[in-house]
Amino acid sequence: MSAMHKTTIEVDLEQLREAERNLGTTGFKETVNGALRDVNRRAALKRGAQYLREGKLSTPTMTELRRMRANRS
Repeated sequence: MSAMHKTTIEVDLEQLREAERNLGTTGFKETVNGALRDVNRRAALKRGAQYLREGKLSTPTMTELRRMRANRS
């Protein structure tokens, strides 16, 4: 489990309820933690897409994919 920090903040309850619906969560803690995970996941995807655009991350060819899949067995 990750380190946790207990704090008091003011939260827009309409935004919280909408986030609960969007994330499929219930309650403040679950929703806030879910939103933080979602923001971090989106940032990682954005970085990955940027790396692909810049040529810093290569994608495997079909031949390489077949070889990798064959090696899984």
